[in-house]
Amino acid sequence: MVKSMTGFGRAGKQSENFKVTVELKAVNHRYLETVFRMPRVFAYLEAKLKKSIAEQVKRGRVECAITIEGNKATKEKLVINWDLADEYIRFMRQATQRYQMEDALNIQELLLDPRFLEIVESNEPDSELEELLIGATTAATKRLDDMRATEGSELALHFKHHLETTEKLLNEIQAFVPEMEATYRERLENRLLGYVGEDFDKALVLSEIAILLEKSDINEELERMGSHVKQFSHIILLEEPIGRKLDFLIQEMNREINTIGSKASHLEITNRVVELKTTLEKMREQIQNVE
Repeated sequence: MVKSMTGFGRAGKQSENFKVTVELKAVNHRYLETVFRMPRVFAYLEAKLKKSIAEQVKRGRVECAITIEGNKATKEKLVINWDLADEYIRFMRQATQRYQMEDALNIQELLLDPRFLEIVESNEPDSELEELLIGATTAATKRLDDMRATEGSELALHFKHHLETTEKLLNEIQAFVPEMEATYRERLENRLLGYVGEDFDKALVLSEIAILLEKSDINEELERMGSHVKQFSHIILLEEPIGRKLDFLIQEMNREINTIGSKASHLEITNRVVELKTTLEKMREQIQNVE
């Protein structure tokens, strides 16, 4: 099954304490890469969310934007540097005794000093929020995957059209092969006659012509191209990520066409080779967006 690597999915979940919105945007990428944009205090959930996305998306760069609202969305806690505060108090008491000073300790000033006391956002796990986030991410990923599948169906139609064009051109090339071989043989014989006249060993010359014709034979390449076309048609029906398989296969198809083009000395075949290269290039560009 063909799936695109581009798409968008959005979903939200809500409870009495939280409102969660997840937006996913996917683009082409060699592997699966997931990037998150969400409040830092909820970063501890990133690994679970990545796993949730990876269950449905196997390849592509996925940007995940998470918005969390609610009366418990941001929890704060008091952080006290007790070691520094203890050292400070010990010093103040020693200084008071040493210099016969009045008690200089002022707890209010101590509490206002950020070196001793700080109010920070808490990142303690919250099972309710975790459940909402995973649920919203799963739903958004499903919508993303549905869009990728829809775009993939369009790509599959294009591939089928290009494969039909490829088969048609290959059949036309095959039909010109006998004419190409006859023309090539005649051209070689006429050239030899022009060089040495009628006085030559025909058996030896025919043997040499056969060797030269074998070097220009493109039947093997045409057979492999036909096999590649059938394999391509089979791969796009598989229920798994197929982008890398198609990318490798299109390289092999291009290699065969280039060989045919270099071997064939026939105008009609050359024209069809150019058309085949154009068709394969369109397929190669579309393959870059296949999961």
